[in-house]
Amino acid sequence: MAELAGTQSVDVTINYLKTRKGMTMAGEIALCLFSIIGKTVPVNLGCYIIVPIAEMVLGIFMLIVFTMGLEKTSFEVHWLFCDLLRVVTGSVLLLITSIRCFIILIASSVMMLLMGEVFALCAGCLFGYDAFLVYSTIKNKNTSTTGQDPSDQYPSGQDEQS
Repeated sequence: MAELAGTQSVDVTINYLKTRKGMTMAGEIALCLFSIIGKTVPVNLGCYIIVPIAEMVLGIFMLIVFTMGLEKTSFEVHWLFCDLLRVVTGSVLLLITSIRCFIILIASSVMMLLMGEVFALCAGCLFGYDAFLVYSTIKNKNTSTTGQDPSDQYPSGQDEQS
């Protein structure tokens, strides 16, 4: 019985990773991992390693939430806005810190750190693309609910309280 549940969860994860959002999140996690590997060279030049670590951990957490379908069952947290906040801050922080570190690294010419910053820049751009995807999803959900009759927004037996 446990094997069947494990197989189903792997199938659900693989099916989610085949979607555009799943591929984007997997790419974000992979680019953050490559950026961490590139930034862990034992030369301390003041480049920030905490940003890709934090974004990778948050990306894995949000991937688990979306893969397991928790955004559909847990209504206490608006998961799309949490994801939008994650990708916008990730994009801005990764782009700013990577550009700052590029300026430092051009003078020192440490190639491994430079590769880490290239991966961080690519991850920042991918986070920006993901922000566009999440924003368009939120916008489509809002426009689809505003075009309905107000009585259709509430389940039967629950009228709007004035």
